[in-house]
Amino acid sequence: MLIVFICIFLFFIFLYKFLIAYGDFTLMSKKQPKRQEIEDKVVWITGASRGIGEILAKQFASLGAKLIISARNEAELNRVRTQLKGKHAPDDVKILPLDLSSGEDSLRIAVEKAESFFPDSGVDYMVHNAAFERPKTSILDVTEEGLKATFDVNVLGTITLTKLLAPFMLKRGHGHFVVMSSAAGKTPAPGQAVYSASKYALNGYFHTLRSEVC
Repeated sequence: MLIVFICIFLFFIFLYKFLIAYGDFTLMSKKQPKRQEIEDKVVWITGASRGIGEILAKQFASLGAKLIISARNEAELNRVRTQLKGKHAPDDVKILPLDLSSGEDSLRIAVEKAESFFPDSGVDYMVHNAAFERPKTSILDVTEEGLKATFDVNVLGTITLTKLLAPFMLKRGHGHFVVMSSAAGKTPAPGQAVYSASKYALNGYFHTLRSEVC
């Protein structure tokens, strides 16, 4: 009888956690990040001027990371920097304006700057958070301009940045790419054909990258 009661009690705890969850149970099952895994590591975050990128910047800063924050809007990046608190924040936080659709030459310059910001320490974690998302549009109404704008940022720019940065990590023998995908890259929904396709492309690319170099 006691065992039945315990099982019922645990079930209701599980149900309560599900109802208040901010993420799926895969995320909830992960332990809290260990400070020693992040402290003094160089973390470069794209799309850091708002939303998830801004929250990630605050979390990494609080864990003692050396931050490089990027987005197109430099004024917003400066706003985010003033709100960061941590061992290396806000004074040592580096702002690196970045447009992922600017082409390989421009992105190469950005990578070289990021690698040189902190003496004797290149980028340890590259957080690909920047994304371009248009209002929901039916497949038949997708324009070439909208298709190109989404893929330039979500796929081509992200892949190019990875291709340029990966050799530095491989030479050092360590480094991580953290990729913010989307449920749209797992389960497509009406009106999200182009955005969903861009996320499927990211998933395919980074799974393959991991199989080649991990």
